[in-house]
Amino acid sequence: MVAGVQERRSERLEVRVPPSLHSRVSHAAALRGQTLAAFVTAAVQDAAQRAIDDAEVTRLNRDDFAALIRALDTEAEPNQALKAAATRHRAITGHV
Repeated sequence: MVAGVQERRSERLEVRVPPSLHSRVSHAAALRGQTLAAFVTAAVQDAAQRAIDDAEVTRLNRDDFAALIRALDTEAEPNQALKAAATRHRAITGHV
């Protein structure tokens, strides 16, 4: 769900868990002052977003980011591999 947008709850997600996990999750929900359903919904939403971010977001430390920027700013002649890739791309897509 996108932040600030309310969706009507219409889907059901059921999962079987060991009693010890159910007890821990119930305890955690109580500590946060949330219902079990609200706690699990928030936890699943956070876990889903982390999984998506892990797959779709590339993170670089400062040194690697600086190296990337230098590489992007450096004008260099394309090497044979890049020329071959461009030729394959044009052949596949028909783009000039």
